[in-house]
Amino acid sequence: MGEKNLWYNIDMFGRLKPAKPSNSRSIDGMRSPRATDGEVVLDAQSLPWIEEEVKKPVEDQKSTQQQKLAMQRQNRIINFFNADQVVTVTPEEIVGLDSKNLKELKRERINDLRRAAMESEEPKASARQRGAFLRRLARDEITEEEEAGFLLLIRDPLNDPEVGPEKMFEVIVRDPRQTQILAMAAGLNASNWQKVDQAAMSKILRTEQKAGDFRTPVGFKKLRQHFLRGIRPKAKEQLYRRYVQSMNELERTLYGERLDYYLQFELMRKEALSDVKADSLIETAASERRRVKIEPVTAERAGEMLGRAVIDGDPWRGGNLERHLSTHNLAVAKLGPVYEVSFGTDKVYLSNIFQLTNGVVGVMAYVPDRDSYRVRSFYRESNQALWRYLPDYVRRGDGGIDRFCFGQAQESVTLPLELQEALVKIEREHGVMSLVANSAAYEPEFFLTGTAHAYETLQEYQTLWSYGRMKGDYYTQVSRDAINHDFGLNGLNQKKAPYTLSIDYNRAPDFDQQVVEFELDTVDAGRVTAEGFLSHDGQYSWLFCRDARGRAWVEYVEVISPLTSTGLRRDWAVMGDFATKLYEHSAQAGIYGDRNDTRGAKQCMWNNYLSNVPLIREYVGRKNV
Repeated sequence: MGEKNLWYNIDMFGRLKPAKPSNSRSIDGMRSPRATDGEVVLDAQSLPWIEEEVKKPVEDQKSTQQQKLAMQRQNRIINFFNADQVVTVTPEEIVGLDSKNLKELKRERINDLRRAAMESEEPKASARQRGAFLRRLARDEITEEEEAGFLLLIRDPLNDPEVGPEKMFEVIVRDPRQTQILAMAAGLNASNWQKVDQAAMSKILRTEQKAGDFRTPVGFKKLRQHFLRGIRPKAKEQLYRRYVQSMNELERTLYGERLDYYLQFELMRKEALSDVKADSLIETAASERRRVKIEPVTAERAGEMLGRAVIDGDPWRGGNLERHLSTHNLAVAKLGPVYEVSFGTDKVYLSNIFQLTNGVVGVMAYVPDRDSYRVRSFYRESNQALWRYLPDYVRRGDGGIDRFCFGQAQESVTLPLELQEALVKIEREHGVMSLVANSAAYEPEFFLTGTAHAYETLQEYQTLWSYGRMKGDYYTQVSRDAINHDFGLNGLNQKKAPYTLSIDYNRAPDFDQQVVEFELDTVDAGRVTAEGFLSHDGQYSWLFCRDARGRAWVEYVEVISPLTSTGLRRDWAVMGDFATKLYEHSAQAGIYGDRNDTRGAKQCMWNNYLSNVPLIREYVGRKNV
């Protein structure tokens, strides 16, 4: 069927049926005064609206100049939309500002950065900035409405003094197909489509119409899809291509440089979406590497591991008897390896969890170390949410435990998040074992301290600490100082204002990369949900806790570094006021404690502090979506 013989009408069900030729055809088959003989005019306004992407021909960017222009446009887009991610406000500037003025200051700086991005003749964007922008595109964090808002900043031909509406319309009316499409955008139909004029064209480019918002190519995209999808099954390939060509020429006439920016935006959106699968595979692999797996250890394997176990600890002196912990003691007490916990390339083997005095629970850990297994002691106190490693302790006068020691700092002896999750799961599913009921020959403290080093008095501990003569391989395997000196979090004796707590993008948590999730029982907040998230650079894991009322805080931040034979990471961080707990002792709460919500000597920090920390607000906001 040739183009001259192609006439169609649409019945009430949207099905095609032949129409008799007529001497005059409008959009639906009548001759137009502007149409020449042989030109086919279709009533695209009455075609069924079917959403389908119609690929546009991408402009040829083979020449160096075209490639340069394309990259400049892409860099302007990237820098414009990344402005809200890189804007900074120093704590000194924030002092004295209320939240409203702070938002206004940030808004002004974002606008300044965006203005600079648009005015730059040689815009630059690093690979990291481009990657961050593409990730935002892939996650739909930049909407089509925001894309359209950006395009409105680009001058269109209508407002170009060298072009203007008159020249534009003269170009359009030379092609009846373009005229018909323009009429459809203006809301005209088969009976009045010839009335489309220069004023109608200007109107659809300046205001939103009933048929849609055609001020930018973003809105024109739907019209394009509707029209071309409707005629595709009714026209031969040659005719269809002519309509595609007319559509492209009309779009170029209407939008000019706006179309150039739109095409670059869509190229990057396509690139981002095409990378989603690859990124998803990478993230899935990373998740698999981090995911905790708990497998039972057979009795035969446990016996073999005990045969290669190494214990390095001082003797227990409880009950006026001095006894060294041995693998025989562990076997008799049934504290050999029971669970294999694997996360990434690391493995740690755990015994059953057992009860100590004063609400403390412990577990024996077997950490691979070349051809042997180092036996370590992990414990959790009743007033603490997380498990710790025991490097050393101070004895009482009768040889018992006076206090547990925290090595370099509490953060340095806190177990990795994967082990925290595994221990919570083991305790929930298998409970806590009583060594007395298990007919163990010795008190539970004997097993826990048997892998640690002891000091007779606190004075001895402090003296040896000051001279750097501490015992045990913990002090050679775990870093002496926190890795994050540059955070600058602990320079003041009083809490920093909550809205000044900020951290650079790379080290901040990426709430799309969850690594662990489990529940914790806490003294002050009851049972809470704990969620761990990798930082954007993958170097930190942030553990957030959230109680039943939706109040949240940062419980711990782990540095992702090599696992040592202690079961601890080599490096650790001190987070200062970022690690403010839901309930703080009055001396630490300062002016931010809520005296109407207390737990003994502790005051709640939610209303006056935690709820105003930007990271926590973001975390809670995502949970409330």
